[in-house]
Amino acid sequence: MSFAQYREMQGRLQILILGPYAPKRALERLEILQKCLIGKGFSQTSLVKDFSDKETYSQDPDEHFTLKSQKLIKEWAHVPIFIFLKDADNQGVTIELTYTCVTLTDKQSCCATFFEGDWENFSRLMRGQVKLTKRVSFSDFDNDADLCDLAGGHALKILDRLYYFL
Repeated sequence: MSFAQYREMQGRLQILILGPYAPKRALERLEILQKCLIGKGFSQTSLVKDFSDKETYSQDPDEHFTLKSQKLIKEWAHVPIFIFLKDADNQGVTIELTYTCVTLTDKQSCCATFFEGDWENFSRLMRGQVKLTKRVSFSDFDNDADLCDLAGGHALKILDRLYYFL
């Protein structure tokens, strides 16, 4: 494969970043990761909030956003990346990860979970859910640059795996 073909495939890989939006600094860090991955050639890297809410999945806003993220994980994302940040509200991303681990067995091997600091500081039940799949990648990170390197490396690994699919 030529370098041009590789870059084209890199641009086709759809990466969905899932993580906490609260507090505001958490969302800013997810946006930094998004920009970093786009800078590495993964131009289709998005957060759930980047997608329009014109299509309504429910009149109840709580149900709408839950169903929206589930649909994007299931139908749009080639590579769902779950980010757990210290000092942030990780409840939403925990639910998204659980949905993926329990429901989307065919997508698990494309998923990665990244934990800021020591992953031992996060819920045992959530860690157990990841371990039980035996297919979802997981790693710790110390800073935003480390997170970008890990996420970029994971995306490259999946790009090789999905070569013929893309």
